[in-house]
Amino acid sequence: MVIDNALINALGLGATALSILMWIPQARSTWQHRNDPVRLAAISETTQWLLMACYLLWGVFGIASQSFWVAAPSVVAFPLALATVVIVRRGRRLPSAIGTVAIIGTAEMIPVAPVTAPHPIFSAERGTTADVRPRDAFTATGAIPILA
Repeated sequence: MVIDNALINALGLGATALSILMWIPQARSTWQHRNDPVRLAAISETTQWLLMACYLLWGVFGIASQSFWVAAPSVVAFPLALATVVIVRRGRRLPSAIGTVAIIGTAEMIPVAPVTAPHPIFSAERGTTADVRPRDAFTATGAIPILA
């Protein structure tokens, strides 16, 4: 089967275009979240290094075999992977935007209301509420503060 040279070039162009287009979402996400170390933690630096090695090998192979379309994606993808590694490393050195906020300050006193009446707590072994006398009940030792 003989394939026309124009068809081979069209296939190479399509493959190169898809290889370059697959980087656009990753590059856009990395760039948008470049100052957010939490979001950048989802990007694997090891994967980026492996992709750079892969594209470097494909680029060398394309040059050695004199196939422009094999080497062309490496011209775009290798620098993008390198830029991703640089951005991820820089972003991981940034201070995290996530922090803790104290609900109650240490200097703030929590008001405790006096217990007005005993609140019985019943045991399953002692029977039903009709069988329990006040002397058999346990009482709460203080109010439970409710933070609203």
